[in-house]
Amino acid sequence: MTNLIVIKVSKYINRFIRKCIDYKINLFEVNYIDEDNILVKIRFDDYSKVKRLNYYSNIKIIKYEGTKAVENHFKKHIYLYLIIIFCFILMDFITNFIVEVNIIHENSQVRKLVKDNLLDSGIGKISLAKDFDELNIIKNNILENNPNTLEWLSITRKGMTYEVRIEERIITKIIKDEGYAHLVASKDALITKIASSKGSVLVRSGEYVKKGDILISGEIKLYEEVKGNVLAKGEVYGDVWYTTDISYPMEKEEKEYTDKKRFNISFNNKILFRNKFKFFAQTKLKKIKILGMNISFYNEEEYKLKTIKYTEEEVINLSLKKIEKEFLIKLNGKGRVISQKVLKKEENNSTMLLRVFVITNELISNYEYYDIGSDNVDPETRN
Repeated sequence: MTNLIVIKVSKYINRFIRKCIDYKINLFEVNYIDEDNILVKIRFDDYSKVKRLNYYSNIKIIKYEGTKAVENHFKKHIYLYLIIIFCFILMDFITNFIVEVNIIHENSQVRKLVKDNLLDSGIGKISLAKDFDELNIIKNNILENNPNTLEWLSITRKGMTYEVRIEERIITKIIKDEGYAHLVASKDALITKIASSKGSVLVRSGEYVKKGDILISGEIKLYEEVKGNVLAKGEVYGDVWYTTDISYPMEKEEKEYTDKKRFNISFNNKILFRNKFKFFAQTKLKKIKILGMNISFYNEEEYKLKTIKYTEEEVINLSLKKIEKEFLIKLNGKGRVISQKVLKKEENNSTMLLRVFVITNELISNYEYYDIGSDNVDPETRN
């Protein structure tokens, strides 16, 4: 692109034009303002020569064209652009902070337990946001460290807030063939299947029940009069509704091996040959110990990191599969996922945020022991 400038020339106009022609200086678009003033375009590289030859005329640059115009514009507004860039950097830095952690559960003790675990993992008010993989590791560690308390946990980022949803693990008491018990609903559900071997069935398939409702009673009645008590036995299945949030990355990095490899040795973790590859995996690792020295023999296989970008449809499918897998682990062979529907979706920082409505068919009955002549039940069996 030719760099041109528009100049205004005042006084001795004819002499100015003649001098430019004599020295083969190209003039573009000569416009007469009046007898003593003209506007004319010249090449930027000719400007100093024009000034030197026409010292008797008044010459003033009006504007720049071409790359020089862009360069001059940035020079003129450099501080404004620096402020704008700084604001973007500051905004990006600030939005990488989490200012609120909302833990959603009705049990305050469970909320405190999860809050303490999150703080130990670096998640709290005014903390840096974690990436997708870090959140998964933290979530799995919390579940592993609290196997008797927590059944399921999700951490979803919404702007500068983490929303944490929890499901408490209910430890079912070992059933013994002694005492008296009802089978009660462990959660709100639509009954789909009833299998009873002992006790009085109080519900039917297709009936809605609330958490705590008696499904199979241990009281045997005749005309509303209790004739006996048993330890009710059976299983009741029902459809249960959940709303869950999940965040899933729109892209991920995968290792792509290049078939380049070499042999290496380390002595007490000190490498014999300097690393040749930027990214590599150790394969065919063999370790021996001689005279207190740990010696490792291995191959270094080079790989490159390749970024895979998902489509919106792929992210949704992967998210639904992940949700289904987590529910199947939670159900532990006593149910299945029968339906999933995306209620809401949005993109945030290369991550897809989804709110999903899930319907499961699962075992909803749980034992509730009682004593004859008492309204008290065994609290350990209540959900």
